[in-house]
Amino acid sequence: MECAGCGFDIQSGFAFCPRCGAKQPLSCAGCGYACQPDFAFCPRCGTSLAGTAQPVLKPIVEVAAPEKSDSDADRRPVTVLFADLCGFTTLSEQIDPEVMRVLQNELFEEMTQAVETYGGFVDKFVGDALLALFGAPVAHEDDPIRALNAALDMIDRATEVGTRWHSRARVPLRLHIGINSGPVVTGGFGAVGAKSYSVTGDTVNTAQRLQSMAGENDILVGPLTYRLTRHAFAFDSLGAQTLRGKSGNVHVHRLTGLLEAPHTARGLENFGLQAPMIGRDAELSRLLTCLDLACGGAAQLVRLIGEAGIGKSRLANEFVTIAGNAGRFPGLAIRKATCSPLGEQSYGTLAAVVRSAYGVGERDDPDRTRQLLSTGFRALDFTQEDVEGLLPLFLHVLGLGDPDGALRHIEPEQLRRQIFYAVRTVFERRLGQGPLLLVIEDLHWADAASLEVLRFMMDRLERSRLMLLAIYRPTSQTDPLNSDRVSVTVQRLGPLMAADGQKLLAAFFGEAHGKLPVSMRKRILDRAGGNPLFIEEILRGLIDMGTLHHDGQHWHVATEDTDVDIPVNLQALLLAR
Repeated sequence: MECAGCGFDIQSGFAFCPRCGAKQPLSCAGCGYACQPDFAFCPRCGTSLAGTAQPVLKPIVEVAAPEKSDSDADRRPVTVLFADLCGFTTLSEQIDPEVMRVLQNELFEEMTQAVETYGGFVDKFVGDALLALFGAPVAHEDDPIRALNAALDMIDRATEVGTRWHSRARVPLRLHIGINSGPVVTGGFGAVGAKSYSVTGDTVNTAQRLQSMAGENDILVGPLTYRLTRHAFAFDSLGAQTLRGKSGNVHVHRLTGLLEAPHTARGLENFGLQAPMIGRDAELSRLLTCLDLACGGAAQLVRLIGEAGIGKSRLANEFVTIAGNAGRFPGLAIRKATCSPLGEQSYGTLAAVVRSAYGVGERDDPDRTRQLLSTGFRALDFTQEDVEGLLPLFLHVLGLGDPDGALRHIEPEQLRRQIFYAVRTVFERRLGQGPLLLVIEDLHWADAASLEVLRFMMDRLERSRLMLLAIYRPTSQTDPLNSDRVSVTVQRLGPLMAADGQKLLAAFFGEAHGKLPVSMRKRILDRAGGNPLFIEEILRGLIDMGTLHHDGQHWHVATEDTDVDIPVNLQALLLAR
Protein backbone atom coordinates (compact mmCIF):
# COMPACT_ATOMS: atom_id res chain seq x y z
CA MET A 1 0.00 0.00 0.00
CA GLU A 2 1.07 3.61 -0.54
CA CYS A 3 1.45 6.25 2.18
CA ALA A 4 -1.45 8.70 2.14
CA GLY A 5 1.03 11.54 2.69
CA CYS A 6 4.08 10.95 0.50
CA GLY A 7 3.20 7.93 -1.63
CA PHE A 8 5.98 5.76 -0.17
CA ASP A 9 5.37 2.01 -0.52
CA ILE A 10 4.66 0.72 3.01
CA GLN A 11 3.49 -2.58 4.40
CA SER A 12 -0.19 -3.17 5.04
CA GLY A 13 -1.00 -2.61 8.69
CA PHE A 14 1.49 0.22 9.29
CA ALA A 15 -0.11 2.93 11.43
CA PHE A 16 2.50 5.53 10.42
CA CYS A 17 4.68 6.06 7.36
CA PRO A 18 8.38 5.24 8.09
CA ARG A 19 9.47 7.94 5.62
CA CYS A 20 7.31 11.01 6.42
CA GLY A 21 5.64 9.95 9.67
CA ALA A 22 2.12 10.58 8.38
CA LYS A 23 -0.64 8.68 10.17
CA GLN A 24 -2.37 6.27 7.80
CA PRO A 25 -6.11 5.89 7.12
CA LEU A 26 -8.01 3.30 9.13
CA SER A 27 -10.02 0.56 7.51
CA CYS A 28 -13.63 0.50 8.73
CA ALA A 29 -14.50 -2.82 10.33
CA GLY A 30 -18.03 -2.55 9.01
CA CYS A 31 -17.57 -1.87 5.31
CA GLY A 32 -13.80 -1.69 4.69
CA TYR A 33 -13.83 2.02 3.73
CA ALA A 34 -10.50 3.83 4.18
CA CYS A 35 -11.26 6.43 6.88
CA GLN A 36 -9.07 9.39 7.78
CA PRO A 37 -7.11 8.96 11.05
CA ASP A 38 -9.13 11.63 12.90
CA PHE A 39 -12.53 10.19 11.96
CA ALA A 40 -14.63 8.92 14.88
CA PHE A 41 -17.20 7.23 12.64
CA CYS A 42 -17.13 5.76 9.16
CA PRO A 43 -18.67 8.28 6.70
CA ARG A 44 -19.91 5.42 4.53
CA CYS A 45 -21.73 3.11 6.94
CA GLY A 46 -21.64 4.96 10.28
CA THR A 47 -19.66 2.30 12.18
CA SER A 48 -17.73 3.64 15.19
CA LEU A 49 -13.97 3.64 14.65
CA ALA A 50 -13.20 3.73 18.35
CA GLY A 51 -12.19 0.11 18.31
CA THR A 52 -9.91 0.42 15.29
CA ALA A 53 -7.59 3.17 16.49
CA GLN A 54 -4.55 0.95 15.91
CA PRO A 55 -4.21 -1.31 12.87
CA VAL A 56 -3.71 -4.96 13.80
CA LEU A 57 -0.53 -6.45 12.43
CA LYS A 58 -0.87 -9.81 10.74
CA PRO A 59 0.86 -12.50 12.82
CA ILE A 60 3.73 -14.45 11.29
CA VAL A 61 2.18 -17.74 12.35
CA GLU A 62 -1.51 -18.06 11.55
CA VAL A 63 -3.66 -19.43 14.35
CA ALA A 64 -7.31 -20.30 14.27
CA ALA A 65 -9.47 -17.51 15.60
CA PRO A 66 -11.77 -18.46 18.46
CA GLU A 67 -15.40 -18.80 17.55
CA LYS A 68 -17.56 -15.91 18.62
CA SER A 69 -21.16 -14.89 18.14
CA ASP A 70 -22.14 -12.55 15.35
CA SER A 71 -22.86 -9.63 17.66
CA ASP A 72 -22.97 -7.28 14.68
CA ALA A 73 -25.80 -9.20 12.99
CA ASP A 74 -29.04 -7.25 12.73
CA ARG A 75 -32.44 -8.24 11.37
CA ARG A 76 -34.28 -5.31 9.81
CA PRO A 77 -36.57 -4.34 6.91
CA VAL A 78 -34.59 -3.19 3.87
CA THR A 79 -35.38 -2.30 0.26
CA VAL A 80 -32.89 -3.99 -2.07
CA LEU A 81 -32.14 -2.67 -5.55
CA PHE A 82 -30.36 -4.68 -8.27
CA ALA A 83 -29.42 -2.83 -11.47
CA ASP A 84 -27.72 -4.41 -14.47
CA LEU A 85 -26.55 -3.13 -17.86
CA CYS A 86 -28.50 -4.62 -20.76
CA GLY A 87 -26.49 -6.31 -23.50
CA PHE A 88 -23.23 -6.22 -21.57
CA THR A 89 -21.78 -9.27 -23.35
CA THR A 90 -22.55 -7.92 -26.82
CA LEU A 91 -21.16 -4.52 -25.91
CA SER A 92 -17.97 -6.11 -24.56
CA GLU A 93 -17.41 -7.83 -27.90
CA GLN A 94 -17.65 -4.52 -29.78
CA ILE A 95 -15.42 -2.37 -27.55
CA ASP A 96 -11.78 -2.67 -26.57
CA PRO A 97 -11.46 -3.98 -22.97
CA GLU A 98 -9.64 -0.85 -21.78
CA VAL A 99 -12.31 1.39 -23.26
CA MET A 100 -15.00 -0.85 -21.80
CA ARG A 101 -13.47 -0.47 -18.35
CA VAL A 102 -13.59 3.32 -18.63
CA LEU A 103 -17.22 3.17 -19.75
CA GLN A 104 -18.16 0.84 -16.89
CA ASN A 105 -16.49 3.05 -14.32
CA GLU A 106 -18.24 6.15 -15.64
CA LEU A 107 -21.60 4.36 -15.60
CA PHE A 108 -21.00 2.97 -12.10
CA GLU A 109 -20.06 6.44 -10.87
CA GLU A 110 -23.36 7.84 -12.15
CA MET A 111 -25.34 4.95 -10.67
CA THR A 112 -23.59 5.38 -7.33
CA GLN A 113 -24.44 9.08 -7.28
CA ALA A 114 -28.08 8.22 -7.92
CA VAL A 115 -28.08 5.83 -4.95
CA GLU A 116 -26.31 8.24 -2.61
CA THR A 117 -28.50 11.18 -3.64
CA TYR A 118 -31.46 9.33 -2.13
CA GLY A 119 -29.66 8.12 0.98
CA GLY A 120 -28.91 4.58 -0.19
CA PHE A 121 -25.80 2.46 0.31
CA VAL A 122 -23.93 0.72 -2.52
CA ASP A 123 -23.28 -2.77 -1.19
CA LYS A 124 -21.22 -4.11 -4.07
CA PHE A 125 -20.59 -4.29 -7.80
CA VAL A 126 -20.79 -7.73 -9.39
CA GLY A 127 -19.62 -7.72 -13.01
CA ASP A 128 -21.85 -5.16 -14.71
CA ALA A 129 -24.44 -5.18 -11.89
CA LEU A 130 -24.89 -2.99 -8.84
CA LEU A 131 -26.48 -4.00 -5.53
CA ALA A 132 -27.77 -1.09 -3.43
CA LEU A 133 -29.51 -1.04 -0.06
CA PHE A 134 -32.08 1.40 1.28
CA GLY A 135 -32.60 0.93 5.00
CA ALA A 136 -29.16 -0.40 5.89
CA PRO A 137 -26.82 0.54 7.41
CA VAL A 138 -28.84 3.76 7.87
CA ALA A 139 -32.64 3.54 7.96
CA HIS A 140 -35.15 6.14 6.81
CA GLU A 141 -38.90 5.94 7.18
CA ASP A 142 -39.37 6.22 3.40
CA ASP A 143 -36.67 3.86 2.11
CA PRO A 144 -38.88 2.19 -0.56
CA ILE A 145 -39.75 5.65 -1.95
CA ARG A 146 -36.07 6.55 -2.04
CA ALA A 147 -35.20 3.32 -3.86
CA LEU A 148 -37.74 3.94 -6.63
CA ASN A 149 -36.59 7.53 -7.07
CA ALA A 150 -33.00 6.31 -7.29
CA ALA A 151 -33.97 3.72 -9.92
CA LEU A 152 -35.65 6.36 -12.11
CA ASP A 153 -32.60 8.59 -11.69
CA MET A 154 -30.29 5.71 -12.67
CA ILE A 155 -32.10 5.19 -15.95
CA ASP A 156 -31.88 8.91 -16.76
CA ARG A 157 -28.18 8.97 -15.92
CA ALA A 158 -27.47 5.83 -17.97
CA THR A 159 -29.20 7.45 -20.95
CA GLU A 160 -26.99 10.53 -20.57
CA VAL A 161 -23.85 8.38 -20.39
CA GLY A 162 -25.01 6.53 -23.51
CA THR A 163 -25.43 9.83 -25.33
CA ARG A 164 -21.90 10.88 -24.42
CA TRP A 165 -20.52 7.51 -25.55
CA HIS A 166 -22.65 7.13 -28.66
CA SER A 167 -19.75 7.51 -31.10
CA ARG A 168 -17.75 4.74 -29.39
CA ALA A 169 -20.37 2.40 -27.95
CA ARG A 170 -22.68 2.71 -30.99
CA VAL A 171 -25.59 1.34 -28.94
CA PRO A 172 -27.77 3.04 -26.30
CA LEU A 173 -27.06 2.18 -22.67
CA ARG A 174 -30.10 0.71 -20.95
CA LEU A 175 -30.59 -0.85 -17.54
CA HIS A 176 -32.91 -3.45 -16.12
CA ILE A 177 -33.68 -3.05 -12.44
CA GLY A 178 -35.32 -5.18 -9.76
CA ILE A 179 -36.44 -3.84 -6.38
CA ASN A 180 -37.80 -5.76 -3.42
CA SER A 181 -38.58 -4.90 0.20
CA GLY A 182 -38.59 -7.20 3.19
CA PRO A 183 -36.60 -8.53 6.13
CA VAL A 184 -32.88 -9.19 5.79
CA VAL A 185 -29.98 -9.93 8.10
CA THR A 186 -27.21 -7.34 7.99
CA GLY A 187 -23.67 -7.49 9.32
CA GLY A 188 -20.16 -8.56 8.48
CA PHE A 189 -19.88 -11.37 5.92
CA GLY A 190 -16.73 -13.22 4.93
CA ALA A 191 -13.74 -14.93 6.49
CA VAL A 192 -12.30 -13.73 9.78
CA GLY A 193 -10.24 -10.62 9.16
CA ALA A 194 -11.78 -10.03 5.73
CA LYS A 195 -15.41 -9.34 6.55
CA SER A 196 -17.38 -6.64 4.79
CA TYR A 197 -20.79 -5.18 5.54
CA SER A 198 -23.59 -6.74 3.50
CA VAL A 199 -27.05 -8.30 3.73
CA THR A 200 -28.53 -11.72 3.14
CA GLY A 201 -31.99 -13.20 2.91
CA ASP A 202 -34.77 -14.10 0.50
CA THR A 203 -35.49 -10.39 -0.02
CA VAL A 204 -32.12 -10.05 -1.76
CA ASN A 205 -32.64 -13.14 -3.91
CA THR A 206 -36.08 -11.96 -5.04
CA ALA A 207 -34.71 -8.54 -6.04
CA GLN A 208 -32.09 -10.26 -8.19
CA ARG A 209 -34.72 -12.47 -9.84
CA LEU A 210 -36.85 -9.41 -10.60
CA GLN A 211 -33.84 -7.73 -12.18
CA SER A 212 -33.23 -10.79 -14.37
CA MET A 213 -36.86 -10.73 -15.49
CA ALA A 214 -36.91 -7.00 -16.31
CA GLY A 215 -36.66 -5.78 -19.90
CA GLU A 216 -34.74 -2.79 -21.21
CA ASN A 217 -35.20 0.21 -18.89
CA ASP A 218 -37.78 -1.77 -16.91
CA ILE A 219 -38.06 -1.36 -13.15
CA LEU A 220 -39.85 -4.33 -11.60
CA VAL A 221 -40.88 -4.32 -7.94
CA GLY A 222 -42.04 -6.96 -5.50
CA PRO A 223 -45.41 -6.95 -3.70
CA LEU A 224 -44.33 -5.20 -0.49
CA THR A 225 -42.44 -2.48 -2.37
CA TYR A 226 -45.56 -1.88 -4.45
CA ARG A 227 -47.81 -1.66 -1.40
CA LEU A 228 -45.51 0.82 0.35
CA THR A 229 -45.11 3.12 -2.68
CA ARG A 230 -48.36 2.94 -4.66
CA HIS A 231 -49.54 6.23 -3.16
CA ALA A 232 -46.68 8.10 -4.91
CA PHE A 233 -45.86 6.10 -8.07
CA ALA A 234 -47.71 4.70 -11.07
CA PHE A 235 -47.43 0.99 -11.89
CA ASP A 236 -48.54 -1.60 -14.42
CA SER A 237 -49.51 -4.94 -12.89
CA LEU A 238 -47.81 -7.98 -14.42
CA GLY A 239 -49.83 -10.34 -12.25
CA ALA A 240 -48.46 -13.41 -10.51
CA GLN A 241 -45.12 -14.44 -11.99
CA THR A 242 -42.93 -17.48 -11.49
CA LEU A 243 -39.40 -16.43 -10.57
CA ARG A 244 -36.52 -18.81 -11.12
CA GLY A 245 -35.53 -20.61 -7.94
CA LYS A 246 -38.61 -19.58 -5.96
CA SER A 247 -41.49 -21.80 -4.97
CA GLY A 248 -44.85 -20.22 -5.60
CA ASN A 249 -45.73 -17.13 -7.59
CA VAL A 250 -44.80 -13.53 -6.85
CA HIS A 251 -47.04 -10.58 -7.73
CA VAL A 252 -44.91 -8.23 -9.83
CA HIS A 253 -45.50 -4.61 -10.84
CA ARG A 254 -43.66 -2.49 -13.41
CA LEU A 255 -42.87 1.07 -12.33
CA THR A 256 -43.99 3.61 -14.93
CA GLY A 257 -43.20 6.86 -13.12
CA LEU A 258 -44.35 9.32 -10.50
CA LEU A 259 -48.04 9.99 -9.94
CA GLU A 260 -49.06 13.47 -11.07
CA ALA A 261 -51.15 13.83 -7.91
CA PRO A 262 -49.66 11.64 -5.15
CA HIS A 263 -51.96 10.42 -2.40
CA THR A 264 -51.17 10.58 1.27
CA ALA A 265 -49.33 7.54 2.58
CA ARG A 266 -51.18 7.76 5.86
CA GLY A 267 -54.81 7.44 6.82
CA LEU A 268 -57.43 4.79 6.14
CA GLU A 269 -59.76 6.76 3.85
CA ASN A 270 -59.18 4.26 1.03
CA PHE A 271 -60.88 1.65 3.22
CA GLY A 272 -63.75 3.95 4.14
CA LEU A 273 -62.41 4.49 7.66
CA GLN A 274 -62.28 8.07 8.94
CA ALA A 275 -62.17 9.62 12.37
CA PRO A 276 -62.19 13.16 13.76
CA MET A 277 -59.22 14.45 15.73
CA ILE A 278 -59.42 12.98 19.21
CA GLY A 279 -57.66 13.92 22.42
CA ARG A 280 -56.08 17.20 21.24
CA ASP A 281 -58.71 19.81 22.16
CA ALA A 282 -56.52 21.56 24.74
CA GLU A 283 -53.58 21.79 22.34
CA LEU A 284 -55.81 23.15 19.56
CA SER A 285 -57.22 25.80 21.89
CA ARG A 286 -53.71 26.89 22.82
CA LEU A 287 -52.70 27.31 19.17
CA LEU A 288 -55.79 29.41 18.48
CA THR A 289 -55.00 31.62 21.48
CA CYS A 290 -51.51 32.22 20.10
CA LEU A 291 -52.98 33.18 16.73
CA ASP A 292 -55.37 35.60 18.42
CA LEU A 293 -52.37 37.29 20.07
CA ALA A 294 -50.48 37.42 16.78
CA CYS A 295 -53.41 38.99 14.94
CA GLY A 296 -53.47 41.60 17.71
CA GLY A 297 -49.93 42.69 16.87
CA ALA A 298 -47.74 40.54 19.14
CA ALA A 299 -45.70 38.16 16.99
CA GLN A 300 -45.76 34.54 18.13
CA LEU A 301 -43.29 31.69 17.67
CA VAL A 302 -44.91 28.34 18.45
CA ARG A 303 -42.89 25.12 18.53
CA LEU A 304 -45.01 21.99 18.09
CA ILE A 305 -42.86 19.01 19.07
CA GLY A 306 -43.64 15.30 19.00
CA GLU A 307 -42.49 11.90 17.79
CA ALA A 308 -43.31 10.65 14.30
CA GLY A 309 -46.98 9.69 13.99
CA ILE A 310 -48.03 11.28 17.27
CA GLY A 311 -50.45 13.64 15.50
CA LYS A 312 -48.53 16.86 14.85
CA SER A 313 -49.66 17.20 11.24
CA ARG A 314 -53.26 16.30 12.08
CA LEU A 315 -53.36 18.95 14.79
CA ALA A 316 -51.73 21.51 12.48
CA ASN A 317 -54.23 20.75 9.71
CA GLU A 318 -57.19 21.18 12.07
CA PHE A 319 -55.68 24.44 13.28
CA VAL A 320 -55.10 25.74 9.75
CA THR A 321 -58.67 24.82 8.75
CA ILE A 322 -60.09 26.86 11.62
CA ALA A 323 -57.60 29.68 11.01
CA GLY A 324 -58.81 29.90 7.43
CA ASN A 325 -62.25 30.88 8.69
CA ALA A 326 -62.49 34.50 7.53
CA GLY A 327 -65.01 35.31 10.24
CA ARG A 328 -62.62 34.73 13.13
CA PHE A 329 -59.36 35.85 11.52
CA PRO A 330 -60.23 38.36 8.78
CA GLY A 331 -57.51 39.04 6.23
CA LEU A 332 -55.26 36.24 7.49
CA ALA A 333 -52.86 34.80 4.88
CA ILE A 334 -51.59 31.26 5.43
CA ARG A 335 -48.36 29.90 3.98
CA LYS A 336 -47.24 26.29 4.43
CA ALA A 337 -43.89 24.66 3.71
CA THR A 338 -42.39 21.24 4.39
CA CYS A 339 -38.70 20.40 4.76
CA SER A 340 -37.36 17.53 2.66
CA PRO A 341 -36.26 14.26 4.34
CA LEU A 342 -33.43 14.12 1.78
CA GLY A 343 -31.89 17.14 3.48
CA GLU A 344 -32.02 20.72 2.36
CA GLN A 345 -29.45 22.68 0.42
CA SER A 346 -28.47 26.07 1.82
CA TYR A 347 -31.63 28.19 2.20
CA GLY A 348 -33.70 25.17 1.11
CA THR A 349 -36.34 25.60 3.82
CA LEU A 350 -36.62 29.31 3.10
CA ALA A 351 -36.96 28.45 -0.59
CA ALA A 352 -39.94 26.20 0.25
CA VAL A 353 -41.58 29.16 2.01
CA VAL A 354 -40.95 31.42 -1.00
CA ARG A 355 -42.40 28.83 -3.40
CA SER A 356 -45.51 28.57 -1.25
CA ALA A 357 -45.91 32.34 -1.15
CA TYR A 358 -45.49 33.00 -4.87
CA GLY A 359 -46.62 29.75 -6.49
CA VAL A 360 -43.17 28.82 -7.80
CA GLY A 361 -42.92 25.19 -8.93
CA GLU A 362 -39.95 22.94 -8.19
CA ARG A 363 -39.18 22.65 -11.89
CA ASP A 364 -39.90 26.23 -12.97
CA ASP A 365 -37.00 27.73 -14.92
CA PRO A 366 -35.38 31.09 -14.02
CA ASP A 367 -37.54 33.04 -16.50
CA ARG A 368 -40.81 31.63 -15.15
CA THR A 369 -39.62 32.08 -11.57
CA ARG A 370 -38.55 35.67 -12.23
CA GLN A 371 -42.00 36.42 -13.65
CA LEU A 372 -43.82 34.98 -10.63
CA LEU A 373 -41.58 36.76 -8.13
CA SER A 374 -41.86 40.08 -9.97
CA THR A 375 -45.65 39.87 -9.95
CA GLY A 376 -45.65 39.06 -6.24
CA PHE A 377 -43.26 41.87 -5.33
CA ARG A 378 -45.21 44.44 -7.33
CA ALA A 379 -48.36 43.34 -5.50
CA LEU A 380 -46.56 44.44 -2.32
CA ASP A 381 -46.09 47.93 -3.85
CA PHE A 382 -42.35 47.60 -4.42
CA THR A 383 -40.95 49.92 -7.09
CA GLN A 384 -39.40 48.46 -10.23
CA GLU A 385 -35.98 49.40 -8.88
CA ASP A 386 -36.73 47.53 -5.65
CA VAL A 387 -37.92 44.50 -7.62
CA GLU A 388 -34.72 44.42 -9.67
CA GLY A 389 -32.70 44.49 -6.45
CA LEU A 390 -34.71 41.72 -4.78
CA LEU A 391 -34.86 39.29 -7.72
CA PRO A 392 -31.19 38.15 -7.78
CA LEU A 393 -31.25 37.49 -4.03
CA PHE A 394 -34.44 35.42 -4.15
CA LEU A 395 -33.27 33.51 -7.24
CA HIS A 396 -30.16 32.60 -5.25
CA VAL A 397 -32.31 31.45 -2.32
CA LEU A 398 -34.33 29.26 -4.71
CA GLY A 399 -31.15 27.53 -5.86
CA LEU A 400 -31.23 29.02 -9.37
CA GLY A 401 -27.82 30.62 -9.06
CA ASP A 402 -27.08 34.05 -10.48
CA PRO A 403 -28.39 33.93 -14.08
CA ASP A 404 -27.89 37.68 -14.60
CA GLY A 405 -24.48 37.90 -12.91
CA ALA A 406 -25.75 40.53 -10.47
CA LEU A 407 -24.13 38.86 -7.45
CA ARG A 408 -20.77 37.87 -8.91
CA HIS A 409 -18.78 40.62 -7.13
CA ILE A 410 -20.46 40.26 -3.73
CA GLU A 411 -18.53 38.60 -0.90
CA PRO A 412 -20.28 35.64 0.81
CA GLU A 413 -20.80 37.44 4.13
CA GLN A 414 -22.18 40.50 2.37
CA LEU A 415 -24.49 38.29 0.31
CA ARG A 416 -25.72 36.64 3.49
CA ARG A 417 -26.57 40.00 5.07
CA GLN A 418 -28.34 41.18 1.93
CA ILE A 419 -30.48 38.03 1.86
CA PHE A 420 -31.42 38.46 5.53
CA TYR A 421 -32.51 42.06 5.07
CA ALA A 422 -34.31 41.31 1.80
CA VAL A 423 -36.36 38.58 3.48
CA ARG A 424 -37.20 40.84 6.41
CA THR A 425 -38.19 43.66 4.05
CA VAL A 426 -40.54 41.45 2.03
CA PHE A 427 -42.16 40.03 5.17
CA GLU A 428 -42.58 43.52 6.64
CA ARG A 429 -44.29 44.70 3.48
CA ARG A 430 -46.58 41.63 3.45
CA LEU A 431 -47.48 42.06 7.12
CA GLY A 432 -48.49 45.62 6.36
CA GLN A 433 -51.36 44.20 4.30
CA GLY A 434 -52.68 41.79 6.95
CA PRO A 435 -51.79 39.07 9.47
CA LEU A 436 -49.70 36.10 8.35
CA LEU A 437 -49.58 32.50 9.58
CA LEU A 438 -46.46 30.62 8.50
CA VAL A 439 -46.48 26.84 9.06
CA ILE A 440 -43.24 24.89 8.54
CA GLU A 441 -43.38 21.11 8.95
CA ASP A 442 -40.48 18.73 9.63
CA LEU A 443 -38.20 21.53 10.80
CA HIS A 444 -35.79 18.87 12.13
CA TRP A 445 -34.67 18.52 8.48
CA ALA A 446 -34.19 22.26 7.94
CA ASP A 447 -30.83 23.69 6.84
CA ALA A 448 -28.79 25.94 9.12
CA ALA A 449 -28.93 28.99 6.82
CA SER A 450 -32.74 28.98 6.73
CA LEU A 451 -32.98 28.63 10.51
CA GLU A 452 -30.66 31.61 10.89
CA VAL A 453 -32.82 33.70 8.54
CA LEU A 454 -36.00 32.75 10.41
CA ARG A 455 -34.44 33.66 13.78
CA PHE A 456 -33.26 36.99 12.37
CA MET A 457 -36.70 37.73 10.96
CA MET A 458 -38.62 36.84 14.13
CA ASP A 459 -36.32 38.92 16.35
CA ARG A 460 -36.97 42.00 14.20
CA LEU A 461 -40.70 41.57 13.68
CA GLU A 462 -41.76 41.20 17.31
CA ARG A 463 -44.46 43.88 16.95
CA SER A 464 -46.09 42.47 13.86
CA ARG A 465 -49.10 40.30 13.07
CA LEU A 466 -47.00 37.19 12.43
CA MET A 467 -47.28 33.67 13.81
CA LEU A 468 -44.67 31.07 12.93
CA LEU A 469 -45.70 27.50 13.72
CA ALA A 470 -42.59 25.30 13.63
CA ILE A 471 -43.37 21.56 13.67
CA TYR A 472 -40.63 19.04 14.34
CA ARG A 473 -39.58 15.88 16.11
CA PRO A 474 -37.51 15.89 19.30
CA THR A 475 -33.82 16.28 18.51
CA SER A 476 -30.69 15.51 20.49
CA GLN A 477 -29.47 19.02 19.78
CA THR A 478 -30.77 22.29 21.16
CA ASP A 479 -34.09 23.52 19.81
CA PRO A 480 -33.55 24.38 16.13
CA LEU A 481 -35.53 27.62 16.30
CA ASN A 482 -35.75 30.13 19.11
CA SER A 483 -36.11 33.87 19.64
CA ASP A 484 -35.06 36.25 22.39
CA ARG A 485 -37.55 38.98 21.48
CA VAL A 486 -40.90 37.38 20.63
CA SER A 487 -43.26 35.24 22.65
CA VAL A 488 -42.25 31.58 22.38
CA THR A 489 -44.75 28.81 23.10
CA VAL A 490 -43.63 25.19 23.31
CA GLN A 491 -46.37 22.62 22.72
CA ARG A 492 -45.23 19.02 23.20
CA LEU A 493 -47.51 16.23 22.02
CA GLY A 494 -47.50 13.02 24.00
CA PRO A 495 -49.22 9.67 23.37
CA LEU A 496 -53.00 9.47 23.47
CA MET A 497 -54.57 8.37 26.73
CA ALA A 498 -55.93 4.81 26.72
CA ALA A 499 -59.50 6.12 26.70
CA ASP A 500 -58.75 8.31 23.68
CA GLY A 501 -57.25 5.31 21.87
CA GLN A 502 -60.52 3.44 22.45
CA LYS A 503 -62.46 6.44 21.13
CA LEU A 504 -60.30 6.48 18.00
CA LEU A 505 -61.02 2.80 17.28
CA ALA A 506 -64.72 3.38 17.92
CA ALA A 507 -64.72 6.39 15.58
CA PHE A 508 -63.11 4.37 12.78
CA PHE A 509 -65.53 1.45 12.91
CA GLY A 510 -68.72 3.03 14.24
CA GLU A 511 -71.31 0.40 15.08
CA ALA A 512 -68.93 -2.35 13.92
CA HIS A 513 -66.52 -1.43 16.72
CA GLY A 514 -68.36 -3.76 19.08
CA LYS A 515 -67.74 -6.70 16.72
CA LEU A 516 -63.97 -6.41 17.16
CA PRO A 517 -62.89 -8.92 19.81
CA VAL A 518 -61.86 -7.27 23.06
CA SER A 519 -58.53 -9.12 22.92
CA MET A 520 -57.81 -7.75 19.44
CA ARG A 521 -58.65 -4.18 20.47
CA LYS A 522 -56.38 -4.51 23.47
CA ARG A 523 -53.49 -5.89 21.38
CA ILE A 524 -53.88 -3.06 18.85
CA LEU A 525 -53.78 -0.37 21.54
CA ASP A 526 -50.96 -2.04 23.46
CA ARG A 527 -48.83 -2.32 20.32
CA ALA A 528 -49.58 1.26 19.26
CA GLY A 529 -48.60 2.76 22.60
CA GLY A 530 -50.92 5.74 22.17
CA ASN A 531 -49.51 6.71 18.76
CA PRO A 532 -52.39 7.47 16.33
CA LEU A 533 -50.32 6.61 13.25
CA PHE A 534 -49.39 3.25 14.74
CA ILE A 535 -53.06 2.49 15.36
CA GLU A 536 -53.89 3.32 11.73
CA GLU A 537 -51.02 1.30 10.28
CA ILE A 538 -51.72 -1.74 12.45
CA LEU A 539 -55.32 -1.63 11.24
CA ARG A 540 -54.07 -1.32 7.66
CA GLY A 541 -51.89 -4.39 8.20
CA LEU A 542 -54.83 -6.40 9.55
CA ILE A 543 -56.91 -5.38 6.53
CA ASP A 544 -54.12 -6.27 4.09
CA MET A 545 -53.75 -9.69 5.75
CA GLY A 546 -57.49 -10.30 5.48
CA THR A 547 -57.97 -10.49 9.24
CA LEU A 548 -60.35 -7.55 8.92
CA HIS A 549 -62.47 -7.43 5.78
CA HIS A 550 -65.44 -5.47 4.49
CA ASP A 551 -68.24 -7.11 2.52
CA GLY A 552 -69.53 -3.83 1.12
CA GLN A 553 -71.77 -3.11 4.07
CA HIS A 554 -70.18 -4.41 7.27
CA TRP A 555 -66.75 -5.14 8.75
CA HIS A 556 -65.98 -8.72 9.76
CA VAL A 557 -63.18 -10.43 11.68
CA ALA A 558 -61.79 -13.54 10.00
CA THR A 559 -60.11 -14.88 13.14
CA GLU A 560 -59.64 -13.74 16.71
CA ASP A 561 -56.29 -15.47 17.17
CA THR A 562 -54.25 -13.51 14.64
CA ASP A 563 -51.29 -11.80 16.28
CA VAL A 564 -51.00 -8.05 15.85
CA ASP A 565 -47.59 -7.46 14.27
CA ILE A 566 -45.83 -4.15 13.73
CA PRO A 567 -46.06 -3.36 9.98
CA VAL A 568 -42.84 -3.04 7.97
CA ASN A 569 -43.22 0.70 7.43
CA LEU A 570 -43.49 1.25 11.19
CA GLN A 571 -40.41 -0.90 11.78
CA ALA A 572 -38.54 1.36 9.36
CA LEU A 573 -39.86 4.48 11.09
CA LEU A 574 -38.68 3.18 14.47
CA LEU A 575 -35.24 2.29 13.07
CA ALA A 576 -34.97 5.78 11.57
CA ARG A 577 -35.36 7.50 14.96
